[in-house]
Amino acid sequence: MNTHSTASLPGPGRLEAFSDGVLAIVITLLVLELKTPHLVAPDDAREALTVLVALGPKFLSYLLSFLFVAVFWINHHRFFRLVQQVDTGLLWLNILLLLALSFVPFPTSMIGEYPNNAVVLALFALVLMTAGLAFNLMWRHARSRQLYHAGVSPALVARATVRGLVGPALYALAAVLAFVLPPAAWVLFSVIPLFYALQRQGSTVE
Repeated sequence: MNTHSTASLPGPGRLEAFSDGVLAIVITLLVLELKTPHLVAPDDAREALTVLVALGPKFLSYLLSFLFVAVFWINHHRFFRLVQQVDTGLLWLNILLLLALSFVPFPTSMIGEYPNNAVVLALFALVLMTAGLAFNLMWRHARSRQLYHAGVSPALVARATVRGLVGPALYALAAVLAFVLPPAAWVLFSVIPLFYALQRQGSTVE
């Protein structure tokens, strides 16, 4: 690896800190989409309950997107624990990842408003698929350019790369199911973040 070409680039810590800031803003934007509903009768408990139940899809879309971003943040942190050096390619792939994640609040708001609209559900799925593919490319790029620490297990990187394709594949399936069976798309939206959240971190060294 040419150290002269990477000497002027930010280190992994700075790139991770920048990404943390962006993801913090994304999570903030998610919660800002939850607007306080207007009650005709402010003291009517039944009306308040009815309004809150009607907002169920919005709460669910917020919860799913929050979990999605949280899982990405955790795995992003794990990724940069393994990376020793950053090059221009990794910088741009990280920017692509942040581009996709920063767009998440928009389809999140839309599926909360139109939970059975096929186009809206497909858009949400495609945005998540793009983020997943971008992150998978980061793993692959770091492996091909030997950006990981010397002691990082190749088996761990290989497993992470394979697992990283599960989400995009399922989100692509969700985009198709959105036009056939919208509830099935919602099920996949719920399952995929849990799949990654429950993954155990293996040994990082051989």
